[in-house]
Amino acid sequence: MKTKLRGWRTPVLISCYVLLLTGILLLFFLGNNMLDRYSTSAFDPRLAVDAYNYIIVFQFALLFLIVPAMTATSISGERERQTLKLMLVTQTPTHDIIIGKILISVAHSILLLLSSMPVLGMVFFFGGIGIMEIVKLLIFYVLTSFFVASSGVFFSTLFRKSIVAIISTYIFLGLLTFGTFFVLGFRAIIMEYVTHSSIDVTYATYLTSLFPSPVFGFTSFYFDKGDYYSFRYSLWGELASEINSQIAYETSILRFLKPWIANGLFDILASALLIFMSSIMLSPLIRKK
Repeated sequence: MKTKLRGWRTPVLISCYVLLLTGILLLFFLGNNMLDRYSTSAFDPRLAVDAYNYIIVFQFALLFLIVPAMTATSISGERERQTLKLMLVTQTPTHDIIIGKILISVAHSILLLLSSMPVLGMVFFFGGIGIMEIVKLLIFYVLTSFFVASSGVFFSTLFRKSIVAIISTYIFLGLLTFGTFFVLGFRAIIMEYVTHSSIDVTYATYLTSLFPSPVFGFTSFYFDKGDYYSFRYSLWGELASEINSQIAYETSILRFLKPWIANGLFDILASALLIFMSSIMLSPLIRKK
């Protein structure tokens, strides 16, 4: 990590990332006349919250695009360069090699997220977002990055070709992210067929079906500030509004298990399992010649 930071690529990447987020935020403000001092329209603070939602969605999508590409070549790339055997003959345990590859990717993600904090801080000038929301969002990002990186390293260990590992990682994450929603729909159809009546969807229904999905966890960070709030009418905005309303109606202890907490716990357990399996497959005693 220190070696990469000494070069010019990482500073340029961070600068481009921050400039891109700043450009998105400024375009949103300009498009809604929030920076026009001659505008006669009244200032609406809800638009600032809307801008915050768009930025965190962009960050979330970028995380799923960048981290798998970085980690899915970590082991298979060493194998293609014929340097894997040199790495394995050292005294370094295989699990340390796996964790090291993951931490490098997570460190890059954290660096990009921290560099974007001044951009998110611009939204604070307009109100509506608290510092605790930002802290919880960063924790969720770190847990998600660790799980995504663990998935990439697992498939990089499983397959010899980097391109196969990258494609497999994206397919796995796609199925885990969106496949759970199909499971929820299929579950509702089966229950309706068995009981001959529509099921009563509660927060427990969403929780037991969607907890592995990062999108489900990400719904904790949407903000709904009114009936005509524009972001609410997006697909994810509607999902967040529905889940948050079900949490408000929940009376059991599950109301304390927020979507981001449930998904974060899954990320921790799944990451530990993926690291364990990757370490076993990479072990010099059992790996395939």
